[in-house]
Amino acid sequence: MYRVLVTDDEITVMKGIQFHLQESNRYIVHTASDKPTALNLLDTNEFDLLVSDLMFPEVEDGLEVIRMAKKQWYTPAVLAMSAFDTVENAVATMQAGADDFVSKGFGVEELSIRIENLLQKSAALRKLEVENQILKETIQHQFSNFQIIGQSRQMEHLLRKIHKLASDARATCLIQGESGTGKDLVARTIHRLSERKNAPFVPINCAAIPENLIESELFGHERGAFTGAYTAKQGKFEQANGGVVFLDEISELPTHMQVRLLRVLEERNFYRLGGKSPIEVDVMILAASNRDLEKQVLNQKFREDLFFRLNVIKIWIPPLRDRREDILPLAKFFLDKFNQERNKKVLFSRESLAVLEQYDFPGNVRELRNIVEDAFVFCDGNVIRPENLFTVKGAAMRDAKVPGDTTTVQKSLYELPFNEAKKEFERRYLTKVLDRGRWNIKRAAELAGISREWIGKKAKQYGLMKAR
Repeated sequence: MYRVLVTDDEITVMKGIQFHLQESNRYIVHTASDKPTALNLLDTNEFDLLVSDLMFPEVEDGLEVIRMAKKQWYTPAVLAMSAFDTVENAVATMQAGADDFVSKGFGVEELSIRIENLLQKSAALRKLEVENQILKETIQHQFSNFQIIGQSRQMEHLLRKIHKLASDARATCLIQGESGTGKDLVARTIHRLSERKNAPFVPINCAAIPENLIESELFGHERGAFTGAYTAKQGKFEQANGGVVFLDEISELPTHMQVRLLRVLEERNFYRLGGKSPIEVDVMILAASNRDLEKQVLNQKFREDLFFRLNVIKIWIPPLRDRREDILPLAKFFLDKFNQERNKKVLFSRESLAVLEQYDFPGNVRELRNIVEDAFVFCDGNVIRPENLFTVKGAAMRDAKVPGDTTTVQKSLYELPFNEAKKEFERRYLTKVLDRGRWNIKRAAELAGISREWIGKKAKQYGLMKAR
């Protein structure tokens, strides 16, 4: 149902419009016979349409109500009416933001037609705004400075697979890899290289949407489908029609939504929440997870049939520690990007590159980017030296030995047997990261670009507890 506000200081006219609209059972109508009441209703409700008298009781009062309506976040359509049908009044209402103007003395049929046309136009404009925003974000990502960087054999193989998949632009694909390896970037690259590049790329973080809202977010809802659903809403799949849907952290999708998604994959249609007619969509579906979905299936935490439908084509992104020849090209790429953005000419010293090349990067490419940016900001002069890498990783980077260099900040680690040194290295590193995150695992993971699971597991392993 549509929510309408009718404002008029002529009570008879106002009540007549209210009665006429409510007869159709398609409108919830609120009324206001004075300006303060009208302004309060606009601030405290969400309306699809405002029908406002221009002389309320003066022209400036009516114009103020119209302007206030157009300032609301929900931007209702506005139909202005006046007993004084003049060009000046019509121009003033349009300048204030009214979408249509009608002179009093109208018949109820004319009023109904005007209102219906306004509501249809308003719905079409909102749909267009959503689509434009999605396209704008897509284009921004397509032409951003980020790209897949790597010279290892693993990355060459990955790029060949991406190009093949993009040339098909139909098959469903499951992208897997540790946190920070660049699953989102791979998905966007597939979209950018495919014939769908001019249609929307719609990312959905399945872990970030509350369970009670996820069905509406993915598939939309009809007006009145639940309390507060005052207007119909397109879901992400409908918004992505013709383009690509990227389901990130798919392992976190609730079980009941896994069933719904399976239907979409099989039939390429869905129902809006509260809807009665199927909506056909043409989308390429990419899904990603940093969890082992096969284990999730075995543990009955993820549907086996959905796993097989998603796993038509599988892309595995290797962790950075398994392709060390990509570390320095990535580090230099990030440094060039920061130099360009800040109009600087910062360089790596040979020793700092050696330190980076040796480090394992549990947070993968995201962690490397964070380290480079932190060193870029805090280095003295225009050269990043090993000590500049300490500010993010603390003991982790301090204890990384430069090849050919016998002097380290903490030589004690190198006097230990390898396995003991590795454990001590991880313990010191975790202590520093957790301290920076105020011993909140989620905050520490975000700051360091490392998965919460990795930090939680290691913190438990080393018995790290918050200092008291």
